[in-house]
Order: sequence, then structure tokens, then C-alpha cells
Amino acid sequence: MNLDVKNTNAPVNGPTANPDPYKIPLKTAKEWINNWLEFDLQKAKIQPNEMKAFAIRKQDIQDLSDLAPDANWIRMYIGLELLDTGIYQPHLLMVNAIGPENVSAVTRLKIKDLINYDPETLQDQYVNDFSKVCPPYCDPDSDLNN
Repeated sequence: MNLDVKNTNAPVNGPTANPDPYKIPLKTAKEWINNWLEFDLQKAKIQPNEMKAFAIRKQDIQDLSDLAPDANWIRMYIGLELLDTGIYQPHLLMVNAIGPENVSAVTRLKIKDLINYDPETLQDQYVNDFSKVCPPYCDPDSDLNN
């Protein structure tokens, strides 16, 4: 299975004139996450080396954090976008989250996602997709890539 990522962060059409190329609508994020959760590894014949890592710029993580200064966590979801070609393109979808600093069995469910939106119109719900999948964005010299 080919997991081509040439258009990983293609701009999303949205209500703003200049859509942020790193944001996808919440509805799309849910679809991609469900694609991953319902993915049939046997049927797709995917190999682990086709999605073994993600590269994310440090600045993108800092920018994500700046969107919600009160957030003290970042949650990452795995998603698969089904392209028109029938190929699944992997994504690492990120949202700010807030919760207790020290997680225990009792408090682990208290980390809550902060998905930005306009509460009056329920418009502009989005999830951040800054990731570049390896391959092809791999370090050929890394001990973790061999």
C-alpha cells in the first residue's frame, strides 16, 4: 500500500478568505480518526514501514500551544485520509488539552481536548495537522530508521 503524502497539508476550504493550511474541519478529523480505528490491516496489506514516524516542526508545536495558553497538554490522534485514488494518507492530528499535571488512574480521564470554535455560530471547528509522515520524511542516517 502506498501512503503518498505529497498534499498532507493542502489548504482546507472554510469560512475564512485565507484558510490555514494546517487546520482541518472537526468533521473531517472525526472521519480520518474513524478510518484509522476501523482500518482492516489484513485487507489493506499495509506494512509497518509505510508509516513508522511523523516529523513535526518545533515551531508548529509552539504555535499550537500559543492558541490556548491555559492548555497544559497536547493530544495527538492518528487519522487516515482516504484519497480519491483509493490510497490512505496518514496524519497525526493535534489539539490542545487541559487537565491535571500528574496523571493517575483516577485523573487520567480528566484531560479534556480544547477544540477551537465560535460558540455562537458553532463555525470554524478545526483540528491541527502539522505532521509529515515517514516515509518519505525520514532521516536515512537515524538509528531508529534502520
